[in-house]
Amino acid sequence: MEQYEQYYRLPQDVVGHDAALLSYWDRMPAKAQLRLLESNITVSTLGELKMLAEEFQ
Repeated sequence: MEQYEQYYRLPQDVVGHDAALLSYWDRMPAKAQLRLLESNITVSTLGELKMLAEEFQ
């Protein structure tokens, strides 16, 4: 029997531990959050996160 391991990303996996990015993450639409969590994208600036949030809405 094959075993599959499922890995769930956390917001910190996308934006790191920057307080400003995590604060903005909490205000993002759920659809944008989900798309970022499902991707392999990481974000390092607030501008980048805002751009992706608008794009993924």
